[in-house]
Amino acid sequence: MINKNLRTPLIIIAAICIGGIGLGFLYSQLPVHHPERSKGACEQSWGEWQADTETCILSSRPAGEACIDGGQCQSGVCFPPELTAEQQALIDSGKEVSGLTGTCYPEELVRDCVKQVLRGTVTQESLCFQ
Repeated sequence: MINKNLRTPLIIIAAICIGGIGLGFLYSQLPVHHPERSKGACEQSWGEWQADTETCILSSRPAGEACIDGGQCQSGVCFPPELTAEQQALIDSGKEVSGLTGTCYPEELVRDCVKQVLRGTVTQESLCFQ
């Protein structure tokens, strides 16, 4: 028999565990975790919606193709374009530059920190500045 002093804490711990499992399940069902289910979720994940088959294509672009996020590339890396002096000055001052289109980086060249465009944006961190 469980001691009466231990019963309440055990019930609370069990409730927290069960609640956490339930919330985790609900979180995993959010549309953003299933881009293949709708055009909106696909586009939000930077995928390409195929209307004829109603499927989402993620990470499909080969090296050299235009991209705005590494999620669009087979290698997972969208390399930034050459920055203008004005853009570089913004980066150097700790600001971000957005609205950029990069190029899918070759998978065999991905080593250590590779400069990247992330959701159309470049920052000091995405350019491997420490």
